[in-house]
Amino acid sequence: MDGKKFWLSKTFWLNVLAIIALIVQSQTGYVISPEAQVSILGVLNVILRFITKAPISWS
Repeated sequence: MDGKKFWLSKTFWLNVLAIIALIVQSQTGYVISPEAQVSILGVLNVILRFITKAPISWS
């Protein structure tokens, strides 16, 4: 089965958004607790895993 390109992956973009949020927190001083961040990101990744239909193709 052919996969989709990684930049079309919702999971990829969710994790890019998490990295951006980390940078914003370090620059603004507004910090969400690490426990909350891990919980939110974990739940969202599990939800995306359930709705994922195609694997990522690296080629």
